[in-house]
Amino acid sequence: MGKKYLKFILPSTLSFLLTGIYSIVDGIFVGRAMGDDGLAAINIAWPLVALIIALGTGIGMGASVMVSLNLGAGNEKAADKMEGNAFFLLFVSSLLLTAFLYLAGSPLLTLLGAEGVIHGHALTYLSYMLLGGVIQVLASGSIPLMRCRGAAFYSMCSMGCGCLINIALDYYLVLLAGLELFGAAMATVCGQSVTLALCLAFYLRKKNRIPFRNMKPDGKAVSSILRVAASPFGLTYLPSITIIFMNLQCLKYGGEEAVSAYAVLAYLVSFMELLVQGISDGSQPLLSHSKGSGDTKSLKNYTRWTFSLGIFLGVLSGALVYLLRRHIPAFYGTSEEAARLILRSAPAFALVMAMYGLTKPAISYFYATKRLLRSSFLVYGEALLTLAVIFLLPLLLGLDGVWGTMPLVQLLLGLACVIFLMKK
Repeated sequence: MGKKYLKFILPSTLSFLLTGIYSIVDGIFVGRAMGDDGLAAINIAWPLVALIIALGTGIGMGASVMVSLNLGAGNEKAADKMEGNAFFLLFVSSLLLTAFLYLAGSPLLTLLGAEGVIHGHALTYLSYMLLGGVIQVLASGSIPLMRCRGAAFYSMCSMGCGCLINIALDYYLVLLAGLELFGAAMATVCGQSVTLALCLAFYLRKKNRIPFRNMKPDGKAVSSILRVAASPFGLTYLPSITIIFMNLQCLKYGGEEAVSAYAVLAYLVSFMELLVQGISDGSQPLLSHSKGSGDTKSLKNYTRWTFSLGIFLGVLSGALVYLLRRHIPAFYGTSEEAARLILRSAPAFALVMAMYGLTKPAISYFYATKRLLRSSFLVYGEALLTLAVIFLLPLLLGLDGVWGTMPLVQLLLGLACVIFLMKK
């Protein structure tokens, strides 16, 4: 059982580890090439870009849960129908979302706080990212489906190759060619194109081909996928909602330097989230299959291992951020004022990373075992709680209240997770 668990977990975690390294390196390239303006622009535009990734991940994970549950219950026909309908949903939804963001991108960036030069930089980044919108949705949605088929190592290679291409092109286009945010966007699109090409190669093999009849929209299959997809979509996109309001409050209470400081810390928090997501996504097929087959012993063991790894990585990441807080600004080329703010706020974000080791696996566990009410409550309850705290706490503490929002929300969310997990 342990070997089987590692077979799923290690490739998934390594894939997200590489993606996390890319996200950090991407910020370093943009920061060194453009300084605070570049970091602020990419951070303001990111919530719109993240919609694309969250859409693909949500549908892919929702379908993966339903496929695993049906396979565990011995219903292969229903599992095949779920997988085929997932690709129908991925393609149609990607077209609709890309068209919407293309038409509404500029006013949405203004609504998110982008002005002047920063608005121009952010719009450039968003516009070129949308060129690969359909590609990114299909690529991010295909990965969990391949992992569900037992191709964890192949899915790792698909993600890994895309990330390596992304990093190499980032270095060349952003730093050497001086293309700044245009170069960063093109590097991402090219990297995702490589990932999608490898995913398509997997499904073009005779044994993996999906019959077109399974892609024909089926109301029951679509409804089942979307119900489960609501939680992984929210889990993936919620940090971007937080980024939106953190950016607005940082601008209000600390100016562009505060936005730049938060951008650096957000990169680090994102890295931690990706590590935990690698563990959670890797264990999902095993958790769902055990649930579907009624194998309680395996379900308990997989659950225990997933939480242990998540908590360990959370505490370790938080400790590293706290210990290295004086050295972080130099890597990103921030201004002295932004560096001072990073030093001041790093302990709060270290606590956030430690708590993610509990809260993120808990949410994934609940939707993987189809406890959808609990997972949705935690995901969307976190969003509502963040909205309340981020406006109230700064009224009392100013910019320190902005930095304290995420730790307070995660502590309350962690308490809710413990209560839910203690219940049968």
